[in-house]
Amino acid sequence: MNAVDADLIIAGAGCAGLSALWQVMQRPNEHRKVIVIDRDFEVGDDRTWAFWGTRDAPFAHLADQTWDQLRVRFPGWETVGRLQRPNGTSPNGRRVYSRVRQRDYDAAILHDAARHPNIRFVAQDIIGFRDDHTGGVVELPEGELRAPLVLQSTRLSPSNDAVPARHPLRQHFGGWEVRTQHPIFDPQVATLMDFDTDQFDATAFFYVLPEARDRALVEFTMFSPQPRDPAFYDIQLRDYLERRGAGAVSIERTEYGVIPMDDRRRDQQWGEHVWNLGTVGGMTKPTSGYTFQRIHAQARHLIDHWAHGTTPTPLPSPPHRYQYADRTLLNILHHHPERGRPIFERLFATSSIDDVLTFLDEDSTLGNDARMLTKLPWAPFLRAAATEFGADLLAAVSGRR
Repeated sequence: MNAVDADLIIAGAGCAGLSALWQVMQRPNEHRKVIVIDRDFEVGDDRTWAFWGTRDAPFAHLADQTWDQLRVRFPGWETVGRLQRPNGTSPNGRRVYSRVRQRDYDAAILHDAARHPNIRFVAQDIIGFRDDHTGGVVELPEGELRAPLVLQSTRLSPSNDAVPARHPLRQHFGGWEVRTQHPIFDPQVATLMDFDTDQFDATAFFYVLPEARDRALVEFTMFSPQPRDPAFYDIQLRDYLERRGAGAVSIERTEYGVIPMDDRRRDQQWGEHVWNLGTVGGMTKPTSGYTFQRIHAQARHLIDHWAHGTTPTPLPSPPHRYQYADRTLLNILHHHPERGRPIFERLFATSSIDDVLTFLDEDSTLGNDARMLTKLPWAPFLRAAATEFGADLLAAVSGRR
């Protein structure tokens, strides 16, 4: 009979795995053994996470920049909105847009974990997972580790991976942290989306997080099936800064990435004792790529169960209308990418930025959703919705859902 090696194993030390580890350390569980497994535990610096929420949101204390005004821009016009939700009367309770750097996130959690003797780090590649009579099993090059509960963020469940995506979109991007010769940025306003650019037969926009009049993170983002070579993003970024009148540009840091935006089902549970975290557990919103806050909600939910000795359950899903809206928009962006910018333009022309963010949070009322969606171009949405409804019927008849 195989003995367990720990009370909990966290497989993968990316954003989701470290979130679960942080949740463990917020509870009095010093007597319970925890193992964290990853290839290495070096502090990373190849990405940043941006999110909206109040100043007491998880990890908001690590934010190096916050903004309470957001800009969206289209050819010929733009709008700037001041964030007010969820409590527009209290400055401390208002929503803000925050940026957390990976290097600060990793360093804070790993430094804290080093002070906990019950937490053990194992630097190995992860080969796979399975269940047995002792719990979840993590397969490694040098053997296996077991625990009653395994939380993993490294790969899709086999059942999910075997099903092809109907709308295999990706959000892919390249970004520069720059210092410019001329002061072209407004440090009080972050640019959520600047669509005043060639769409390249896709949906494309720039994203700007300013730090000062002459410093910002500038990203070029596309929604399309295939990522581009880094040189492609670099050309777009250089042209954008030149059009803005930046003058000479000093590139202080770069980042490139790909986020899945497809409609493939991602179960939160791999097996009886193995649970999926983060993107592989369905925490990335398909139509926006935002993941950060969702990861923490799931990690808190699962670690609460573990800490209290109860059987984990999936994080409750939002109302079905949000999933259906996501799939309908993915259908349009996949099959008719030329409609992407007009749809976003209509959305922001008829709804406040606060309302859009609340909808993306999947926390809006049915009445507000209806008012927002009825102002969008109805013909492409009806056609896409009918297609998705037909796909659901076919899946139900064939037993795939």
